[in-house]
Amino acid sequence: MTAGKRTRRTGAGARINADHIALYWLIVVGILATAAAAIITSWNGLIYVAVWQGLAPEWRWVTPVMIDVAIVVFTLGSLAKKSRGENLALFVLGAYGLTAISSTSNFLHTIALRGLDDFEDWTGALLNALAPLLILLTTEVLGALVTKPKRVPRKRRATRKPAARKRTAAVSPLHAVEDEGVSA
Repeated sequence: MTAGKRTRRTGAGARINADHIALYWLIVVGILATAAAAIITSWNGLIYVAVWQGLAPEWRWVTPVMIDVAIVVFTLGSLAKKSRGENLALFVLGAYGLTAISSTSNFLHTIALRGLDDFEDWTGALLNALAPLLILLTTEVLGALVTKPKRVPRKRRATRKPAARKRTAAVSPLHAVEDEGVSA
């Protein structure tokens, strides 16, 4: 580089390194913030649903723990089993099934409080129903970042001997001597 002249990199060389630790930490902070907001939103809805269950006020906290914490547990469990190449059907079914139950409960609790009379009611109900899905998705993203993928062993290639090179008839006797490794 010459003095006084700056070069700017463009294209692929100018992109952010996707594996840079600072990017990972930004993603983790975003995941945790989103998950915390989603858990708080869903927790509120499930506490309300715990009243429908007839739980005593001091035990209503168990409903969100039973459902939303289990979503995180099943999701992380499925990621661990996936990285080992094991069957993860039960874990996936648990995570997605509980997400559906939690989302439905949050939607219904909003309907019970506000009804569905106008656009605002629908928006609130849908956002409350979105919270458990965000818990699932943020856990999936975090798990994907921190788990090591299962390495698929490479198939060993059969060692082949290189094919013998055919020698073509030389044009002149001089070439024939050179082809045999003897220099003229």
